[in-house]
Amino acid sequence: MGITNNYFLFNDDLISSNCFDEEELLRGTSLYEVIKIKEEVPLFLEKHLERFHNSAKLINVKPWISDSKIKESLNKLIKENKVKEGSIKFVFNFEKNNFIVFFEEKNFPAEQQYKEGIDVALYNRERINPNAKVLNIEFRRDLDKFIKEKNIFEAILVDKNKDVTEGSKSNVFIVKSNKLITPPVQDVLPGTTRRTIFEICKELNIELIEEKINCSSIGNIDGMFISSTPFDILPVKKIDNIVLNSSENQLIKSIMTKFNEKVKKYIKFNLK
Repeated sequence: MGITNNYFLFNDDLISSNCFDEEELLRGTSLYEVIKIKEEVPLFLEKHLERFHNSAKLINVKPWISDSKIKESLNKLIKENKVKEGSIKFVFNFEKNNFIVFFEEKNFPAEQQYKEGIDVALYNRERINPNAKVLNIEFRRDLDKFIKEKNIFEAILVDKNKDVTEGSKSNVFIVKSNKLITPPVQDVLPGTTRRTIFEICKELNIELIEEKINCSSIGNIDGMFISSTPFDILPVKKIDNIVLNSSENQLIKSIMTKFNEKVKKYIKFNLK
């Protein structure tokens, strides 16, 4: 996790990023959300806040700051750092009752990756509580090491039954027989982009099924994409040694187009 830009927020204080100590500030039980900033607007903030409160209920903790205060803090940091586009993260540390907001180093895909797709690999690993966005620094470091060693964009987690669950920082969707399939919500972190994809499928009359995806079926799919806040929707061109033509799949292309329309509409509404 890398911090970027000049300042971060520690409770109500604006502090130089040079003073950021990840181990000290984030030790203990922490919940977080990562939100994409575009044209100075925190995208789909309401959905992020809703998921944050759901995570808090799942681990039986209670945030001490209101949603309006969180929004105010995000906008304050955006303004102070003069950021038009980026990835902002807010963390509630329940061990020390600290509220931290900072900009992560951007890891946005290149335009070519949206056009051609990305490489991913299967990784035998499970989250302890997939529905809650709990900060686990060691888990993240282990996954980052795997991704670097494999020279891939994302790791796709596989459980003990050899079922695909989710990406290390994304949700997974596959296309088969003109249907969209994604793992059941109880097995994954319900991403805000995932939720928007569900809305899009309803609007476009695309059949969407939540069911387990076994590794043995990956070789017979028509396409695959991953979704997350930082990189929206990304087609997959290769999973381990299996080559896919996801970027040319019409169902995937229609979902990507509709998603981009929703982003533009959200920004326009919030810039009024």
